[in-house]
Amino acid sequence: MKSQIQSIFLLLLSCSVAFGQDEYLDNQPPNIVLILVDDAGLMEFGAFGGEARTPNIDELTGQGMMFTNFHASPVCAPSRAMLITGTDSHLAGVANLPEMLPEGYEDKPGYGGVLNNRVQTVATRLKEVGYNTYVTGKWHLGHDEYTLPNKRGFDRSFILGASGADNYEAKGYLPMKSTAQWYADGEKVNLPNDFYSSKDYINQTIEFHEAEKNDTAPFFSYIAFQAIHAPIQAPKKFVEPYLDIYKDGWDVLRQKRFEKAKELSIIPEDANMNDMFPQFKKWKQLSQKEKNGYATDMAVMAGMLEAMDYHIGRYVNYLKEKELFNNTVFIIASDNGPDGGNYNNRLMMQWAKQHGYHKDINRAGEKGYYGAIGTEFAHALASPFSFFKYYAGEGGVRVPLIISGKNIPKAQKSNAFCFITDIVPTILEMTNMEPVSNKLYTSITGNSILPHIQDVSIPIYKEDEGVGLEAANNAAYYQGDFKIVKNNIPLGDGIWYMYNLKTDPGETKDISKTNPAKFQTMLAAYDEYAKAVGVIEMEEGYAAAYEVGRKSVKAVLRDYALYLIGMLVFVMGFVWWIVRRRRLRKAK
Repeated sequence: MKSQIQSIFLLLLSCSVAFGQDEYLDNQPPNIVLILVDDAGLMEFGAFGGEARTPNIDELTGQGMMFTNFHASPVCAPSRAMLITGTDSHLAGVANLPEMLPEGYEDKPGYGGVLNNRVQTVATRLKEVGYNTYVTGKWHLGHDEYTLPNKRGFDRSFILGASGADNYEAKGYLPMKSTAQWYADGEKVNLPNDFYSSKDYINQTIEFHEAEKNDTAPFFSYIAFQAIHAPIQAPKKFVEPYLDIYKDGWDVLRQKRFEKAKELSIIPEDANMNDMFPQFKKWKQLSQKEKNGYATDMAVMAGMLEAMDYHIGRYVNYLKEKELFNNTVFIIASDNGPDGGNYNNRLMMQWAKQHGYHKDINRAGEKGYYGAIGTEFAHALASPFSFFKYYAGEGGVRVPLIISGKNIPKAQKSNAFCFITDIVPTILEMTNMEPVSNKLYTSITGNSILPHIQDVSIPIYKEDEGVGLEAANNAAYYQGDFKIVKNNIPLGDGIWYMYNLKTDPGETKDISKTNPAKFQTMLAAYDEYAKAVGVIEMEEGYAAAYEVGRKSVKAVLRDYALYLIGMLVFVMGFVWWIVRRRRLRKAK
């Protein structure tokens, strides 16, 4: 009897302690973990229908809300600027990627390619209320004394300053980006010998926690992975499970994802799928060697996602061990859709080999592997949507969003339209902060998602409230169920079209002619947006891919200028010797 009473007493005590802990956590500001994936389309994670095994992301999805109508910029740096400021990319100073910007635009307002001083980061704001602030991963918003993370609100930082890089060692991935530099707390730093990007970004984040003296304060942790940006690379153990998954080609993958999107109610049952672009390669016409190469790169891509998820799991377990997990909100998103860059052309592959990269499928994903999924598979990964990265079609801008953790309803799904500028105001509302701290700074342009999270009947944007976006001469404007969009060359034609995304998310049927009044109203609204934020149209004939190609050729010529000059001197000398010898023979 005595032992039974003791057991009941201990049970009641544990319940009261648990209740007290829950009550305590409810009154504490939440920790915020913001995770950004690079170049992941809407359906990349397992919970969203992707082929890669992402159990840790999927578990967080089940413990929170998944958003299937979340949008970003079609290119990465503008998205990153909006993600951490809540302000349109043109107003933040990052209207386009510096790598894609024609000469003469760098000094134009909004086009400097680095965060300007008119905006504050969410880290700066959270420091006002006592948060510890950390960042690891790809920064891509500037790396001088004014734009490195330690100058933009982050207490601790370990970041890649460039647009991309090798995942195993400190080297670049493009002819115009042949070097890459990492920074720790504002100072250049060397990489460890066993570096792998996803592993070390989590290692550094955990080290920041371990070294924190004020460890009772709430924290904001921003982790921006290189996965799955080119060059796609992953340890062999993560790649091997996927070597047979993509052998049927991009047409089969497109159809599978299209059907999966219907099954998951991402698109309606009667939605249509857009066509493959006619200039794309045909899978059936490829040689077996070519097919194996493409399928292997896709396996590396999936393996890179799984590797990232594995290391995210390590961080989640660390937070649980330190009893920080229950008071943490996780926000997971991507910066744009799948990368359709042509990294496998002859110029790129020649440059890659000369800089220590290889394309040995027997060592796929390992150190030195130069992986890239290609244009056709990028379009397949973007299914059920049109286009991909670099374009404003839904495949380039509709990406996954997960918000999970403290006070977030579990196992919820939302198809409400939202935009990447909405993340900062959501975080600020979660932490009971005002959207604007100082009139000297540009206002936040996004809306908080929190009211919608608490009650899904509350829209994030009202029916008459529009959102515009523009990057690299690709543009779109959203209002209610409608979207107007123009996609730049080479795959687009620069002409405005109009779609009803509720019934036609694949953008297969232009309705601008049948809804002329609505079309003109939205065009006028976009013009007002463009004028308000300072959009500058690029010159006729501009294309982001062409600009990158031009700069790459220029970089290759510069790198090999001495070699070419030497060859020219040798040839001229040889010609002179031949001519002189003939003259001497004639003289005899």
